[in-house]
Amino acid sequence: MKILVLGGSGIVGETFLEKANQHQLLATYDKNKINSTTVKTFQIHLPDDSLKIEKIIIDEQPDIVINFMAYSNADFCEENKIKTHDLHVKNTKLIVTMCTKINAKLIFISTDYVFDGEKGNYQENDIPNPVNYYGETKYEAEKIILNNTNNLILRTSLVYGSSTKVRFLNFVLDKLINNQEIYAFDDIFNSATLVDDLVNAILKSVDFNVVGILHVAGPTCVSRFEFANIVANIFKFNNKLIKPVSINTAKFKAQRPIKPCLNTSKANKILKMRFSTVEEGIKQIFEKENNTIH
Repeated sequence: MKILVLGGSGIVGETFLEKANQHQLLATYDKNKINSTTVKTFQIHLPDDSLKIEKIIIDEQPDIVINFMAYSNADFCEENKIKTHDLHVKNTKLIVTMCTKINAKLIFISTDYVFDGEKGNYQENDIPNPVNYYGETKYEAEKIILNNTNNLILRTSLVYGSSTKVRFLNFVLDKLINNQEIYAFDDIFNSATLVDDLVNAILKSVDFNVVGILHVAGPTCVSRFEFANIVANIFKFNNKLIKPVSINTAKFKAQRPIKPCLNTSKANKILKMRFSTVEEGIKQIFEKENNTIH
């Protein structure tokens, strides 16, 4: 299968390229070059290089296009609405048009932020109601993608792994290593997702030719405070350094959904897989780091 990965240098993109070597891989990147001898790479800067992406799709004729590209910082999106709309919505329209033209399947990575977080345990058929511009534009993109019934939307949440690009996990570890206090929110919850599980779910979705919408996320609906405590316990750091604070103390530009946790029972059944709990995921990272040190 010939797969074009849009955004191959991010956390999920780079892990996908490492694990998907049974496929013929092509990938785009912006600033961070992809170091691979087996992946054909293209540097593009979106939304400015939209014509370049059109040319890549037409010239390369991939069977599948996977779009990992997004502005994932909700505050940035709130303050840069034109840029965000261009990347998330305008760019998606172009990619959908190109994929339809060459009869390629598009897999779009979406987010739990399409929901308002009022009830939690969201299923695929629950109606989105985003509370910030990031979620709003991702939902707009979803609607465009679903115009072609061959396409697939994978909603995920709070992705973590051993990569240095994983902001919150690395922030927690840096603070704990240096014996510094951490203030972590205890009243906002997400389905923390191990990046290896997410990539495994994407690969299985390709194998099983899944279409429509699928929630692919970890089963633990967890606050940042709980997450940090799990990290401290498994890495054997002092968890008394971790202090709970309310999301209401933060001066965010964008509102956050309180509990947009995702129900993944459909994915478990269709993909025949089980997602790691936070404890299991952090243990895997701990063991990997220990093996690297030794």
